[in-house]
Amino acid sequence: MLDVTNRSGDRVTARLPQDVDLNTTPGLRAIGDRIIDEGCRHLTLDASRMAYLDSTGLTALILWWQRLTSLGGTLTLTGVDAHLHDVLRRLGLDSVLTITPQAATRDPSES
Repeated sequence: MLDVTNRSGDRVTARLPQDVDLNTTPGLRAIGDRIIDEGCRHLTLDASRMAYLDSTGLTALILWWQRLTSLGGTLTLTGVDAHLHDVLRRLGLDSVLTITPQAATRDPSES
């Protein structure tokens, strides 16, 4: 599910699950919609543990972005891996969403 990790005024940070797909998106949408209904205007989604995103998940992101934008808010994705970042870029969503890439992990053997 969508785990809220921080809430401060109209700003909410939540962690996305490993799989955002046809099975999980309805529950995610319900929680995300409720968060926005309760006054969230700046939603940050941590995608660092997300391994799979299908079209239903993309649709949820777009719908949340549309709702938040119409309310003067923002949608931010953090911890985005290279593959997801490439998908979002190809779809042109990097021009409307704030996307923060996942921090590169350094191989300890390279020291």
